Amino acid sequence: LFHCLKISFTRIGKPGATGFPGEPGKPGMPGRDGSPGPVGQPGLKGHTGAPGIGAPGKPGQNGSPGMPGPVGAKGPQGPAGQPGAPGPAGPKGDPGMHKATQEMSAFTALLTSAYPSAGAPIVFSQTVYNGENHYDPQSGVFTCQIPGLYYFAFHMHVNGANALVALYKNSEPVLFSYDEYNKGFLDQLSGSAVLLLHAGDRVFVQVPDEQSNGIYADDNVHCSFSGFLIAST
Repeated sequence: LFHCLKISFTRIGKPGATGFPGEPGKPGMPGRDGSPGPVGQPGLKGHTGAPGIGAPGKPGQNGSPGMPGPVGAKGPQGPAGQPGAPGPAGPKGDPGMHKATQEMSAFTALLTSAYPSAGAPIVFSQTVYNGENHYDPQSGVFTCQIPGLYYFAFHMHVNGANALVALYKNSEPVLFSYDEYNKGFLDQLSGSAVLLLHAGDRVFVQVPDEQSNGIYADDNVHCSFSGFLIAST
């Protein structure tokens, strides 16, 4: 039942002398980069600094005016402005010269019966206008009262025979108008002239002879004789 325990004992000698240092070893291979660390928390906000000490600076002096630049191109015309208020009335002008009253002399008369007598003034007995009474509807004669230039005209219808009519100044014919009658038709003839008249001159229309007296008129077919003053002299 009992075992014998064999105990060995080793005798320890004194330590030897210290040896010389060995040669340094060769550098090892670089190690791999480590993984990035976690982002740190933001730091606390610092205190606001005190305002700087010192008074504001004074404004600097104005600089000298620069040289004027070149004149630019003329711009487009702007829109018209609103009309201004009416100005005050001007002073009253000097009175003008009174225009002289224009002298008048005019007439129109009608013939309403056919075949007037030849060799005498035709009596146009029905007046349309004769305000100055310079035309005589009883004799068919216009008598000049105002010397000047006059215009005269006559218009005649012709039926049944040829017609020759003359405008007379005093006892002399001024012009003749002639119509050769066409059977079955009512023809017309006319004449006109500008005459210079003196006071007392007489103007009328006349058929010179019975051989050419086809002058026709009735209540609805009128022949006419007219005249008026153009300008007094």
